[in-house]
Amino acid sequence: MASKTIRHLLTGFIAGEISPMLFGRVDTDQYAFGVERCENFVAVNEGPLVKRPGFEMIRAAAPDSTWLSAFRFSVTQEYGLEWRDFAVRFYTNGGRVETSDNIPYECPVPFTGAEAPALSVQQSYDRLYVDHRAHPPGRLTRTSAVTFSWETSALVNGPFSDGNADETATVTVSGTDKGSSVSVSATAPIFRPGHVGALFRIEARDFSTTPAWEPGMKDIAVGYMVRSDGKVYRALTSGKTGTITPTHDDGAAWDGSQKNDELNNHGPWGVQWQYVHDRFGIGRITAVDGSGAGATMTVLRQLPASLTSVASWRWSHGLFSDDAGYPAIVVHWQGRQVHIKDFDVVGSVAGDFLNYAAYTSSGILAADMSFRRRLATEDPPLWALADRQLLLGSATKELAVGAVNTQAAVSGDNIKSEPQSFYGSAPVTPVQLGSEAIFVERGRRRLRSTSYEFSSDRYQAVDLTAAARHVTDGGIVQLAVQRWPWTMLHAVRRDGQMVCHAINRGDVKGFSRIVLGGGAKVLSAVSIMGDDGETDDLWVLVSRETPGGTRREIWKQHAWRELGDPQADAFYVDGGVQIAAAAGQAHFSNLTHLAGQAVAVLADGAVIPDMAVADDGTLTLPDAYVPAQPYTLAVGLAYSAVAVTLRPAPRNASGLIQGLRQRVVTAIVRVLDTLGIRGGGAGPDDGDYDLIDRPGSAAMNKAIPLASGDLNVSIDMDPGDLGQLRFTSSDPLPAMVAMVSMKLEAGED
Repeated sequence: MASKTIRHLLTGFIAGEISPMLFGRVDTDQYAFGVERCENFVAVNEGPLVKRPGFEMIRAAAPDSTWLSAFRFSVTQEYGLEWRDFAVRFYTNGGRVETSDNIPYECPVPFTGAEAPALSVQQSYDRLYVDHRAHPPGRLTRTSAVTFSWETSALVNGPFSDGNADETATVTVSGTDKGSSVSVSATAPIFRPGHVGALFRIEARDFSTTPAWEPGMKDIAVGYMVRSDGKVYRALTSGKTGTITPTHDDGAAWDGSQKNDELNNHGPWGVQWQYVHDRFGIGRITAVDGSGAGATMTVLRQLPASLTSVASWRWSHGLFSDDAGYPAIVVHWQGRQVHIKDFDVVGSVAGDFLNYAAYTSSGILAADMSFRRRLATEDPPLWALADRQLLLGSATKELAVGAVNTQAAVSGDNIKSEPQSFYGSAPVTPVQLGSEAIFVERGRRRLRSTSYEFSSDRYQAVDLTAAARHVTDGGIVQLAVQRWPWTMLHAVRRDGQMVCHAINRGDVKGFSRIVLGGGAKVLSAVSIMGDDGETDDLWVLVSRETPGGTRREIWKQHAWRELGDPQADAFYVDGGVQIAAAAGQAHFSNLTHLAGQAVAVLADGAVIPDMAVADDGTLTLPDAYVPAQPYTLAVGLAYSAVAVTLRPAPRNASGLIQGLRQRVVTAIVRVLDTLGIRGGGAGPDDGDYDLIDRPGSAAMNKAIPLASGDLNVSIDMDPGDLGQLRFTSSDPLPAMVAMVSMKLEAGED
C-alpha cells in the first residue's frame, strides 16, 4: 500500500493522561483529547497543557513529621499544621510560626506521627476538634495569632453505652453529693482498668417510697421529700403546697406566689423546695479495685439518695473509654457535634457540642437532645461528610443518615440511615467542592464524585478515573483541593507522586502527574488560603535524599503563572528559593538545604546552565551571566515537564491508518508565553529540538523573550514509529502548548 499524507489536528488536551487500556478506543472523546504521558504538565479545562509551577522551600520539617492538615480560623487566616510525634507546628502567610529566628513554635498533642494520618478533624471558628480511635476526643484552640493550646474535650452528661440488663448485677454507693468522691460497690466484676476516666451512670431502682408532689398538700414539714417531674425535692419551709409544679434542676424555688394579698391580707403561701437529685446521677471513675467489683468516682451529677441503701441494676458505662475505645470520626452536622465510634453515631445536644444529655431534666426525650444511632451495616464508617444528609463511607457501601420526617429536625426518634451506593471506601478523608463530595474507593485506585440526584432521590457516585485508572498506581493516601486560579484536585500517591485533576462539569475528566525534582517524594499535602486572602496555596511535606542524608522539608507551590506575568518572576524549580539580588551580585549564601547538589538557576529570566551549590551552601554565578541591574534569582532542583501525544487517529480517515506505519513530517505547535521547550518524535531513537530560537531582534545580553504563536517544526522521525510527538520543558521556564497540527505520512511500508 502506498503511503498517503494526512493532516491531523489536536485542538486540546482536556482528557490529560489516559489509561493504556484505552489506546485502542480511538472512537472516544478521551482519546481525541488525551495524551499518553502528562508529567508535570497539567491538562487545564480550557484545553492547553500548562507546565505546573515549582515549589518553594519553606523550612526543614522535623525528622518524625508525617502529615499535614489545615486549621481554618477565618477566610483570611488559615494555617497548615505539621504533625510530628506529640507536637504540631504551624504555617501561615507563606511562612512558619516561630518563637525566634528558625525556632519553630510547637503545641504539645497526645498523638504520635504514625497516628496523625488517621486523625479526623472538624473546624469550628477558633477550635479544631480532633478524634482518633486510640485517644479521648480533644480540641486544638487558637489562643492568639501565633499560639495554640490542646485540651481533652470535657464531654458532659454522656454519651453512654446500652444500660445493664442483668438484674443480679447491682451497685450501691457510699455517698451521693455532687462534687464528692464516693465508693461504688457492685455484686459482679463490672469494672476494668480501662474504665478509669470514663463516665458511669446509675439510676435509682424506683421512686415508689417517695411521695409525689401535689398542689394543696397540708402540714409540709422542713426536710419532707417529694418527687416531681422525675426529680426529688426537699422542703426548706413548712406549710401548704401551692399550685406551681416544681421542675427546677438546681437550687431552690417556691411552688406558690410570694406576693402579699392587700385585699384580705393573705400570704405569703406555698413551700420552698430544694432540688436534691434526679432519677439518675453521673460520676467519673477515678480508680478501680483489683476485683473489678469496686470503683471510686467523683460525682458530677447528684446521685439518688436511695442508692446508698437500695441496690440498683440500672447502670451504664460511658460509651467512650480506654476500655471501650474512642470515636474515630468527628463532624458537625445539623448544629450538633457528631462522633462516630464503630457502628454508633452520636450527636450532641443541638448547639452545645460538649453536652451529650439524652433526656431533659424531666426525663423527656426532646428533639434537641443528644441522640445515639446504631448503624445496621456490615462495616463501621471510615469517613463522614456533612451535606444535606450526613454521608458516611464504609469498606462496603456509602450511607446517608437523615431524618425520617424531613419536615422535622433530626433527633433521637427521627433519624434513619439508608445505603446510597455499594462501591466501598478507603480510609481517606474526602473533600468537598461545590455540590460534590470526592472520595477514594476501596483499593485506593478510583476517585469518585458523589452528589445528590433529585430524580433518583439518592447520591450518585461517578468514577472520575474511569479513563485514567493507571494514574493512581500505588494507591491514594490523601486529597487536597485548590480553588484558584484553576480548580484543582490533588491526590497524594503512596509512591510520592501526586495526581492532579482540573475539576470540571464535563464528561471528559483529565488527569496529570506531578513528579518532584531531585527525587523528592510527597508524604502529605494540604491546601490553605494564601497570604493575599484570595488564592489557595498547596503545601507539601516531602522526603528526599541529599548528600547530607535524608531530609524532610515543607514546600509551598509557587503561584500559578498568569499570561503576561513578567518573565523574570518565573519560578519553575522545586525546593527552591527566589531572591531579590542587587545589581552585579554574583555570590549567594544560606542555601544549605541544596548543599552539594546540582541546581537549575534563572537570573532575570535567563537560564544559567550547569550550576551546583557548594558544600557550604553557597552559590556563585559566572560573571558573564550576572545582570548589571537589580534582578530576581530563582534557584532550586530541576524538574522536567513531559507530554507525549497518542497515536494519531484522524476521524476523517475513518480510522484507516490504525495499524499502519506512521511518521510526522512537519508539525505546527501553538504555544503561549513559552520558552525552553523541546519537541520531536516519541521513539527511543528520535531526536528532539529547541522549538524556539532567539529572535534576530532580541538583544544578546538579555534573556530570550517568551514566545506566543505558531511554531513550524520539521520532524526527523523513524518511519517505523507510531506518529507520536514528545514535548519536553526541562529549563526553569514557563511552557504552554495550546494546539498541535501534524502532517503525517502513513502506509504499510
